[in-house]
Amino acid sequence: MADENNTPRILAVDDSRVMRRAMTKVLGTAYHVIEAEHGEDAWTYLTNDPDIQVVFTDLSMPYLDGFGLLERMRSSDDPRLQELPVIIITGKEDDDQTKQLALDKGASDFITKPFDSVQLQARAKAHVNFKQTTRKLTETSDKLEQQAAVDQVTGLGGQTYFCRAADECLAYFKRHGGQFTLLRMDIDDFNSLFINNGKALVDQILQKIGATLTPLVRKEDMLARIGLAKFAMLLRDTSIEDATQLAERIRKEINALSFDTGGQQLHATVSIGLFEPHLTEESDIKTLIADTEKYLNKAIEAGGNQTVIKSLRKVSGAAHLDLKQALKLIGEGKEDLLKPHLGSLIQQVLPLLNYISQQSSDDMAQAVQALKEKLEK
Repeated sequence: MADENNTPRILAVDDSRVMRRAMTKVLGTAYHVIEAEHGEDAWTYLTNDPDIQVVFTDLSMPYLDGFGLLERMRSSDDPRLQELPVIIITGKEDDDQTKQLALDKGASDFITKPFDSVQLQARAKAHVNFKQTTRKLTETSDKLEQQAAVDQVTGLGGQTYFCRAADECLAYFKRHGGQFTLLRMDIDDFNSLFINNGKALVDQILQKIGATLTPLVRKEDMLARIGLAKFAMLLRDTSIEDATQLAERIRKEINALSFDTGGQQLHATVSIGLFEPHLTEESDIKTLIADTEKYLNKAIEAGGNQTVIKSLRKVSGAAHLDLKQALKLIGEGKEDLLKPHLGSLIQQVLPLLNYISQQSSDDMAQAVQALKEKLEK
């Protein structure tokens, strides 16, 4: 269904014929504009024309409004419709709450009526270019892999990278023992920042946050942007106490960042959830991330700009501190942290002492047996 000259195809959805004609007049010289009177017509075009690259849609329409069209696209089984840029046409009567709802449902951008030709062309060009770039990447598997692994705005790892690397880390700890703490962070009121200040400023915020986070994590840790305003970390061999200190440092350093909104300075805040799990053979990384997000959500619900912490190791006591971790704490001069875990450590040492007793000389065996009896008391 593509044009022979490969002219990009844009879908203009509005129940006002005047508005549709206006968009076609402005965009028609550079794009093939398809007009739809309401969401149901638009849905028919979208499901039958895979070459549509951008959708401009009004919110208030009969049969299926802009919100309904957004929901249908983002919940579709077709990845093309899930990711297709959708620019919402808003009127003077649409308040910030309406725009917030549109963002929540998956809107890519906004344009306000009455729009001028320059504004309309700029929106079309930006999103058509984005869609064309995405399409080219999907045609080449190595480029697709690169896109999935690296977030283009912050330079951090992306969601695919994080889940894969964290899954490998989890498998390692299941085999060899050890611990890690998960951190999930969201930028507070990100949708409002987007609505009130535009994409250029929120991209600047994301870039600065990425640059702030990068030097705060070790090489063995994992850091990624896994959503629009969502970040995740996996901190290897890190206690919940050390992770809490890191979270507070992150929060304070991001609070200190300043952004120029044109005469005024804006400061962003973040909410953080920390979760130190008790790992079992049934543990999987997606579930652990979802568990971490429960505590992130508590931080958000409490007003944001704070950290909520949960450690299953603390709750279940000494049963989850292994010998390797104990030796590490001793090497760091943190022997006091071992006191709550002595019972569990003794239970882990006894099988080794049994083996040493069986393989040793009589004198050594007697000494080991005496030590065992003392430990077992």
